[in-house]
Amino acid sequence: MFALQIPGIPGGPEVLVILLVLVVVFGLVGRWVYRDAKKQGSEWAWQWGVGVGVLFLFGFVPGLFGLVVYLLVVRR
Repeated sequence: MFALQIPGIPGGPEVLVILLVLVVVFGLVGRWVYRDAKKQGSEWAWQWGVGVGVLFLFGFVPGLFGLVVYLLVVRR
C-alpha cells in the first residue's frame, strides 16, 4: 500500500482539492461579473471579469475590493 501524500505539500490531495474548488468558484465570480458588465453595456466587460477573477486569486480581500469597485462603477 502507498501513501497519497505528495512530497513537500502539507495536507496532500486535500489541499489540492480545496485550491481547485476555490479557483473554480473565483472563475465563476469572474464569469458573473463579465456577463453582468456586458448586460449593463460596458465596453470593458471582459476586463472587469478577468480583473475581478484575478484579484480573487490574489486573495479574498482584494477580490472583494474589486467586486465592490465593479458594483459601484458599473452598476450605478
